[in-house]
Amino acid sequence: MPVPLLSREELLERLSRTFRRYGYEGASMTRIAEASGLGKASLYHYFPEGKSQMARAVVQRTIEWFEANVFGPLESNHPPRQRIIAMLDTLHRYFEGGQLACLPALMAMSDDRALFPELLERFFTRWVSALGQTLTDSGLARDIAQRRAYDAVERIYGALILSRAFGSDHTFLAMSNELPDHLLAGAGRSTLWTTRVPRFPSSPMVPSRAG
Repeated sequence: MPVPLLSREELLERLSRTFRRYGYEGASMTRIAEASGLGKASLYHYFPEGKSQMARAVVQRTIEWFEANVFGPLESNHPPRQRIIAMLDTLHRYFEGGQLACLPALMAMSDDRALFPELLERFFTRWVSALGQTLTDSGLARDIAQRRAYDAVERIYGALILSRAFGSDHTFLAMSNELPDHLLAGAGRSTLWTTRVPRFPSSPMVPSRAG
């Protein structure tokens, strides 16, 4: 059995960037081996089931990262506007100004969704739920909050696609500047602290690099 050359976390980081850049089908074992610096035999040491097991591990890691850096902070006890702005700042860094894809979204838009539909559905359901909670805390009715949360996720990914198409983060930044006002229109507590007991009380913070 070969001796592991990378920690699992280091390997997942390299795999994540490869899948985000090329998609599942485009991330050939040759590309994965080049990006990881490992031979195919060493890769199978970490992932005996091959590429599908690698992709599942990367998607799961992405969900965990979003939970810690996006979804959780959206349910904090900070003012709703601050939570939304922190989310958008975090996403701008995560997407590298719109130039690097989000793997769950990339897979959801192709036949690759069939590989792990439950993970992809959980990812987007959780995002809409967390953002809907932020908007409910702002004073909006829950049904309005949920509709706006869906709309926000749609706008975020629309801006990401256009930013990648144009090779510039201008579209993503313009969306980020407009979205908080759009989401909080008519809200009565957008700048106040909620009295709800927070699920994740920590402040929004600059995230570590993730896949």
